[in-house]
Amino acid sequence: VYLQQKNAIDVYLQQFKQEVAIRLTTIYNGLQQLKKQGFAVNAIAPQAAIYLTVQFNLCGKKTNTGNTLTTQADVTAYLLNEAKLAVVPFYAFGASNTSSWYRLSVGTCKKEEIEIMLAQLKAALEKLQ
Repeated sequence: VYLQQKNAIDVYLQQFKQEVAIRLTTIYNGLQQLKKQGFAVNAIAPQAAIYLTVQFNLCGKKTNTGNTLTTQADVTAYLLNEAKLAVVPFYAFGASNTSSWYRLSVGTCKKEEIEIMLAQLKAALEKLQ
């Protein structure tokens, strides 16, 4: 019955797309700010969908415990453990396993948590040498 209510679906989709765009743009802008501050991160401007293409060029960096991030798997684990940030490396999609690019989903992210997420990421990046 609901699927036959075209206006209701259009309203829902419009609101959903606006919310996703806000999340994508907020995270993108936050990553660009970190890049301007000299951190080895980057992102491609949002291009629709619920994913942001992000770069963490952290191979070769040392953690505060003296471990070196030698592989992208090390970088991925570091981001998850230190920044509490789950990202999918592009090698999962056929890219080289040395690619520093990732996919970040905003599908389940809450707008209110983005600032916290960016602060946790910055704190994790600050620990690297």
